[in-house]
Amino acid sequence: MNYHSFILLILVFVINLEICFTKTHYPNITCSENDQKALIEFKNGLIDNTNRLSSWTGQDCCKYDGIYCDEKTGNVVKIDLHYNNYLLDADIIPQKVLDNQVKNFLGGELSPSLVRLKHLSYLDLSYNYFASIQIPKFFGLLRNLRFLNVSCSGFGGYIPHSLGNLSRLEHLYLGGCYSNVLGPENEFKVDSFSWISRLSSLKSIDLSKFVLVDSKDLWNSINMLPSLLSLNLEGCNLVTLPYFTQVNFTSLSSFNIRDNAIRMNSENPSIVPPWFCNLTRLMNLDLGQNYFDDSISVFEKLSSLRVLDVSGNGFGDSLLSSLSKLNNLVYLDLLGNDIHFTNLCLLGNLTSLSVLKLRYNELKGPVPEALTSIFCRLSVLDLSDNEKISGLLPSFIRNPSSCIENRLKELYIGNTKFDDFFPEGMSMHENLEVIDSTNSLLYGEIPNSIGRLSNLRFLRLANNKLNGRIPSSIGQLSNLEELDISKNLFTGIVSELHFAKLNKLKKLYLSENLILNVSSNWYPPFRVKEIGITSVKVGPRFPQWLRKQSILEILIMSDANITDMIPNWLSNATLFMTTLDLSVNKLVGGIGVLCDAQLLHSIDLSKNLLSGRIPSCLSNLEELRSLNLADNSLEGEIPCSLGDLPLSFLHLQKNNLQGKIPSSLQNLTSLQRLDLGENKLKDVFPTWIGEKLQSLELLRLNSNQFYGVIPLELCQISSLCWLNLAGNNLYGTIPRCFSNFSCMSSGVMYGPGEVFGQRVESFMKGIPLEYVGEQILLLRILDLSENELVGRIPNELTKLVDLQYLNLSRNNLNGSIPKKLGYLKHLESLDLSHNKLSGSIPQSLASLNYLSYMNLSYNDFSGPIPTGNQLQSLDDQSFYVGNPRLCGKLIKKSCNDNGSSNVSEQIPQGDHQDNDDDGDERKWFYAGIGPGFCVGFLGFLFILYELRNRGVTRVFQCWA
Repeated sequence: MNYHSFILLILVFVINLEICFTKTHYPNITCSENDQKALIEFKNGLIDNTNRLSSWTGQDCCKYDGIYCDEKTGNVVKIDLHYNNYLLDADIIPQKVLDNQVKNFLGGELSPSLVRLKHLSYLDLSYNYFASIQIPKFFGLLRNLRFLNVSCSGFGGYIPHSLGNLSRLEHLYLGGCYSNVLGPENEFKVDSFSWISRLSSLKSIDLSKFVLVDSKDLWNSINMLPSLLSLNLEGCNLVTLPYFTQVNFTSLSSFNIRDNAIRMNSENPSIVPPWFCNLTRLMNLDLGQNYFDDSISVFEKLSSLRVLDVSGNGFGDSLLSSLSKLNNLVYLDLLGNDIHFTNLCLLGNLTSLSVLKLRYNELKGPVPEALTSIFCRLSVLDLSDNEKISGLLPSFIRNPSSCIENRLKELYIGNTKFDDFFPEGMSMHENLEVIDSTNSLLYGEIPNSIGRLSNLRFLRLANNKLNGRIPSSIGQLSNLEELDISKNLFTGIVSELHFAKLNKLKKLYLSENLILNVSSNWYPPFRVKEIGITSVKVGPRFPQWLRKQSILEILIMSDANITDMIPNWLSNATLFMTTLDLSVNKLVGGIGVLCDAQLLHSIDLSKNLLSGRIPSCLSNLEELRSLNLADNSLEGEIPCSLGDLPLSFLHLQKNNLQGKIPSSLQNLTSLQRLDLGENKLKDVFPTWIGEKLQSLELLRLNSNQFYGVIPLELCQISSLCWLNLAGNNLYGTIPRCFSNFSCMSSGVMYGPGEVFGQRVESFMKGIPLEYVGEQILLLRILDLSENELVGRIPNELTKLVDLQYLNLSRNNLNGSIPKKLGYLKHLESLDLSHNKLSGSIPQSLASLNYLSYMNLSYNDFSGPIPTGNQLQSLDDQSFYVGNPRLCGKLIKKSCNDNGSSNVSEQIPQGDHQDNDDDGDERKWFYAGIGPGFCVGFLGFLFILYELRNRGVTRVFQCWA
């Protein structure tokens, strides 16, 4: 639990302590008839689909769920109907999940009968769904109300100014949800905040996630609240802070302006305003995720600070000197700033410091030993995501005895370059709850002593160089919630002993090259949410122990040696599942069993032996964003129903699919990757792809039977980074508007993040290459090979300066290579072979420093082959065969003074097929020399004879 959550819990505890009502001390007290009738009227206006208010029957309303009465008088003083809906705090919620949750929300209308509850002081309706209705104006008549919470409840419209009449109100929570799952129509609107200034008793106010257009009115109102203790303006679109000449809310103890866009501008010469110095009672200050970058000593005055979060800003080392005087500081988050190791020693005076987070800073080299005294006092140390940290682990980690006290509970060193063995001394940190060294350079074996860490909850060692066998003592870590040892060099067997006491496990990720050896009737002690087992031998049968995993959200068993059908019971196991990856196995049969897994977000069944048709019922998966069925034996037509899904990724390549691309796919306007290559599809190239699918980043239709011209509409997809139309029957010219592909010319990266199941294969550099995961994000490819294209290579292609792979081979292109082709500075592979191109090879190609493959064979190029830079390494003569007029050292053919080929040189052998025609032409040439000479000589003698007869013989005698 972080300190923000701790302080919030303390605050809630204090609030409830102030309004401490129970139902047990005075069991004989019952509520009044007036209060009971008012509550029933209130209930009758609500929508309660799951009978959360089923206890609201009978005369004694003090026994109703969510109702609290005064212990002495029996008057209803508290209504708490909030719903524990953690989902609404998430950034993305699948619609089906939300729909399932909405039925648990209270909704409907709020009856004014609440006004008759004269003693009501506490009202909490948060995390419900009131379908954008306005907060009732009659709330302003609840005169005794001291606590009001309607956060994230789906209210909309303008906030009524009548709330300003609640003169006794101490706590007001109107905050929203980051996920915006309730839609923009359910967001509050504000025409004025002046009513807040009338809440003179207010101690805490939460306006988080408000979209504030003009904040000046709000700040002026807040400055009139001298009793305010807690102010939350997180994520409110603030761009500046006010500059008060006098600040009145100096009692503030908690101040949160996280996740705004506060930055310097011409009106604000100092980012952190001077009035911060007056907030001397501040204990919790969150300035995270803004644009603060000044170094003024405003923090020196905040001597009461215990929690400070300045993450995601631009503070430098000068900030540390300001913090060095904050002796009460317990929690310090410096993530994402510009802090160096050399000045961290300035924190040595902070003897109370327990949590130090230094992710994403400028920490470099080995950890200085001078910092040991600071680190030894910490319970949480986060050095992760500092990729330039190197050397051995800090000595206090390797040898805890170097610390007077052993306080360490959480250690984060992931994504660093610590190059060290996994220390035996790690097990001596008896209080450890988190070890995270993901993506580092740790090596050696995990010591068996790790089983002593009885408090360990998270063990994350993925992507290191650890080896040997997994110690079975891990199975004794009864508090372990997450085990991730994937992407290491472990070997051997993982057995039931490794999971013996892991009954709290929620995430399990195992490494490659292991063998999972459990009995067929094994009953795991855990119920996990995530399983990631890649290249671990699990099969040959589909593991039966998965049937017990009833809360699975992610299942990855790729390359698990499973030879089986997809079992029918898997649809039950996918009740909560969002991700299913069973790729690279030997699964057989059909996939219709998945049609009932309605929450699936991503499916990857590629590289199996699946057969039959793609079932139309996949349209039931209303949350499906990624579908990968590539490299199977599926047949038939692509079902039209796929066009009803919200797909972003569709991979159906390398099957036996036939027919046309269904026009319904034009409904997939959010589609980013469409791969239908290597099938038997036959259709005229659809123009609607360019017109409708304008979010495409990857389009592969290669090795099918598409015909017709490449439509100009395709050029409307400016986001296209990878286009492969090779191996079809396309004709016509290459569209000059391909220069519109800005992704190939401006370094634009792919859009949304990666999902499971992304594999793309392409024939480049003369061989088939497979690209996986993040590799795809970096590629820029244009492949139009093996078609019937004619005309010249458009000069406009030279504008695609980020292009890495260009293949135009095996067409009927003519003309010369554009001279500016060397402008494609990132080009790695160029194939123009088997065309009718002519002219010289541009010298600009010699400047392509990344070029590792170039094939210009079987054209009609002439002149010398350019030399210099990268071209010197491309010394394979086969890249130039079939061009008899080329010359140069590379093909061992000298060039004449004018740069042309010396025809007396012997043509290199190996040009068998294409040089046959040249040989025939030479034979006919030499065969015609003799008769031609004879005819010409006889003609010359005949002319002399005629001239003599005409009296001009003397001329020839003189000439002789």
